[in-house]
Amino acid sequence: MKPKFNTILKLTGFPIEEAQKIFNEALETDKTIWQNEKKWEIFKYHFNNNNYYNNFVGKEVSDWNDIPVFRPKDLKGNYFSKIPAKITTQKMYTGSTSGSSGSALVFVRDALSHALVWENVRHCYNQAEISLDDRQARMFGMSKKPLDIAKNRIKDWLSNRYRFDIFNLSDTALDEWVRHFKRGKFKYLYGYTNSLVVFAQYFINRKYTLKSIAPSVKCCIITAEFCTDRDAKILLDGFGIPLFNEYGTSELGIMGFKTHQNQYDAEYTKEEFWNCADELLYYEVLDDNDKPVTDGEMGLLTCTSLFNKATPFIRYQAGDLAIIKRENPRTIITQLMGRTNDLALLPSGRKIPGLSFYFVELNVIDVLQNVKEFIFRQTNDGFSFEYVSEKDITEGDFLKIKKNIELHLKEEITLTAVKVDKIERGKSGKFKHFISEI
Repeated sequence: MKPKFNTILKLTGFPIEEAQKIFNEALETDKTIWQNEKKWEIFKYHFNNNNYYNNFVGKEVSDWNDIPVFRPKDLKGNYFSKIPAKITTQKMYTGSTSGSSGSALVFVRDALSHALVWENVRHCYNQAEISLDDRQARMFGMSKKPLDIAKNRIKDWLSNRYRFDIFNLSDTALDEWVRHFKRGKFKYLYGYTNSLVVFAQYFINRKYTLKSIAPSVKCCIITAEFCTDRDAKILLDGFGIPLFNEYGTSELGIMGFKTHQNQYDAEYTKEEFWNCADELLYYEVLDDNDKPVTDGEMGLLTCTSLFNKATPFIRYQAGDLAIIKRENPRTIITQLMGRTNDLALLPSGRKIPGLSFYFVELNVIDVLQNVKEFIFRQTNDGFSFEYVSEKDITEGDFLKIKKNIELHLKEEITLTAVKVDKIERGKSGKFKHFISEI
């Protein structure tokens, strides 16, 4: 019998009971007053105890907006030198980012803040009516190195999950996935949006649902990749189970959790926002000059980790563009538009989110039934539309795509169409709808 997840955390030195008490108390607090106190508390802790951060800030500050923004580039180098001396002798968790937006970065959490991150996961999963001990079907990437494979298999066994190979999404591979689900007693699916959409479309094409052959499955949680309305409808229709959308980073944990319509057999609707992790994070949205924007305006999502005494994630900017609103007592994210390094540079000099190309083309691509996957790529020579299809798109269809984009952008662009056998994913297995190479 596998040990319970909280038992594993406790046995490895993480104070899960203390974390549960703190998290539950935070749920009941007046967030405006409490967050203001906690954000200054963690700032003063690092300023007074962390030599690296003291030098980074440079001087005493009394206005929150005068605190410099902390970015991934500031994590580079010797991560141990960025930890307060008193923390280095205590129990810590060391992790790293996926490196999907650049090189992977190492970060550290003290024991309590790591336990709190997992307590937030438990809280979100409760909304989906599952637990951390339930059997998980995991659609994530995996290193091909033997040692990494062995480590992942051990972690998967301890976490009661089975990892599917998302680097092979052929019908033959998905047939094998189905056989696993028929005998696996899985409670939920968890993984990258695009891989799960391909799996859901597999069932739609065969006119039955995952739920019909795996009745133990209760829900699907998508993460790490953008999910459009079209994607969500495919997931709901193909799986026949409730859908939840998790947004977060390796460094900060779950930052937002969205519930899609549970009545998947009715007309598709969705929540228009992500509920934020106000118990652990303080949210801001800043402009390009690090100044706060008005709630409801797009800008750079900036978060302060209220409990991490190891790494100073204070006014930390991972690079995502977002819109937030504060609806007492909660913060909500009303829109996400991806990373700033996913911006497209137009001939006029304007910059727009690269996902704009994807959204514009969804209606056109829906008409092109043979197109299975597609991305847009920008190079110094212009833009390319790369697609996977059984046959070439016609000249007329290509002109529709180009005209649709230019109508939306209000300017002409150089665009070429390139048919490919498959669209390469990053080392982590993540799929990006837009790639900039300039």
